[in-house]
Amino acid sequence: MNPLLHDKNAEKIKQIEIVKIYSGKYCLVIDDFPEIRGSLTRLLKTFGSSHVDTAANGEEAIRACAKRKYDIVLCDYNLGSGKDGQQILEEIRHLRVLLMTSLFVIITGESSREMVLGALESQPDDYITKPYTPASLKFRLDRAIVRHEALIEIKEQISDGDYKGALKMCNDMIAAGSRYSHDILKIKAQLHFILKQLSEALKVYKGVVTKKPLVWARLGMGKTLIEMGDLEGAESIFNELIAEDSRYIEAHDLLADVKLKQRDTLAAQKALEDATHVSPKSVLRHRKLAGLAEVNHDDALSLRSHQQSIKWGLNSCHESEQDYFNYARKAAEATKNDQSVEAKQIVKQAETFLSRAKKRYANRLDVATQAQMVETQILAAQGEPDKAIANIEKAKAMYGNLPSPPVEVSLEYARSMQAINKEDEANDLLVTLAARHAREPDVLSAIDAIAVEPISDQGKDKTAALTKEGISFYDNKNYDRAIKTFKEALATYPKHMGLHLNLVQAIVADTQEHGEKYEHEASCKHSMRSIGHVDDNDKQFKRYQYLCKQLKKVYPAALI
Repeated sequence: MNPLLHDKNAEKIKQIEIVKIYSGKYCLVIDDFPEIRGSLTRLLKTFGSSHVDTAANGEEAIRACAKRKYDIVLCDYNLGSGKDGQQILEEIRHLRVLLMTSLFVIITGESSREMVLGALESQPDDYITKPYTPASLKFRLDRAIVRHEALIEIKEQISDGDYKGALKMCNDMIAAGSRYSHDILKIKAQLHFILKQLSEALKVYKGVVTKKPLVWARLGMGKTLIEMGDLEGAESIFNELIAEDSRYIEAHDLLADVKLKQRDTLAAQKALEDATHVSPKSVLRHRKLAGLAEVNHDDALSLRSHQQSIKWGLNSCHESEQDYFNYARKAAEATKNDQSVEAKQIVKQAETFLSRAKKRYANRLDVATQAQMVETQILAAQGEPDKAIANIEKAKAMYGNLPSPPVEVSLEYARSMQAINKEDEANDLLVTLAARHAREPDVLSAIDAIAVEPISDQGKDKTAALTKEGISFYDNKNYDRAIKTFKEALATYPKHMGLHLNLVQAIVADTQEHGEKYEHEASCKHSMRSIGHVDDNDKQFKRYQYLCKQLKKVYPAALI
């Protein structure tokens, strides 16, 4: 351990000793104003640093971090039109070019709620607001770097994957009476959790909470209880934290995880929706929320979440062209055979997003091809089959020019074939893809989600199991559980007619017994739209016809 930071002398660290700490550190200053880069560089050198590099924007900063492992990074939040400070921190962590042994400090004059909470959610080592003086900046940096240096050997072992060694060092430093025992206890509990030593982790967290109900310890308790299977105990902790302060973002996320494990997708959606209101900049959270909205047949929220993914994905390391296609595809589904003003606005927005995607990824033929295919689905949904067929012919030619079509584009091709009622051609393609990607579970799941019935053995088994479970609940008149089970199955296999009919039947039975619910009407409408036209020679036709008559009595709007 650095003798400058030995616990007995920690309170008496002299300024010259702090200068020695700075002198061995490589620093990076990120700011879009040259004069501020120069000012911060001079300040760091007066503090003792001899190695200071600068970057004017996110791209320069990320390139610099990829070339050299910096010990201290000072980054302004607002860097003009490109990546902001939070996005830089997020990306260099994502790329694993920022070590746990590095210190990242965000400096900002911004004060908007979304910026502050978003920046704090990304958990920089410190967060300094403007205006600051050289003295106040030095005080904050000194405090952060001394604490950081005291824990650096633990962090080095964690970075090397030696969790047991790091845990031993935590115990040794706590036993020696480290002034940073609070920080060490937090690391110790996390190490127990990583090592699956859940009882030990819970003991540490409870010990901290008994003395002082710190938020990080209570969140840690909740996470550990989830892993131990005590969902009610975890839920209670997260609800208490949210009641105290709704800005505890992680409590919302963890509550959503609990609700998903309890198979309460509506409550999980509510928890995530609350989190996006508090801190709206997380692309991954919006995508997850869009998925939950899809499970719950909440078309409006699904569209809104896809739109937010596009908005906050700009300049993010999590940006994806698929967000544009997800919105447009959902728009086609949600406005099928709907000529209302609202539907036309949604379609117009979808067309705008497709155009934007083609421009943003102008050098990628696969993106242009997929956009052409999604346009086909929109045209078909809007009742323009001739235009849809002409459109898909162009898409076919573009698809044929791709040397190695990405899976996403091939799947889009299958969806487009379905949209123009070429189910056999779509199914043939999906079967071919399933054979080609037989050892890729994620691809097989995506294929099953498009197919009218699951193609993979895994998909067939899961569908059968969930169907059996849902029918069992239905037969025992536990309609609420039956509905949740069929929705869970449809979340994975959204094209399965039998599952849609099972869901509608369970909802009708529940409504007859307990009364109407808005979300039930939305689910029935979603299912009937997904089923579409059923030929009178189909084996499900009589059942479909019967359920249509039942729906006319309870949710007639679902048939429109």
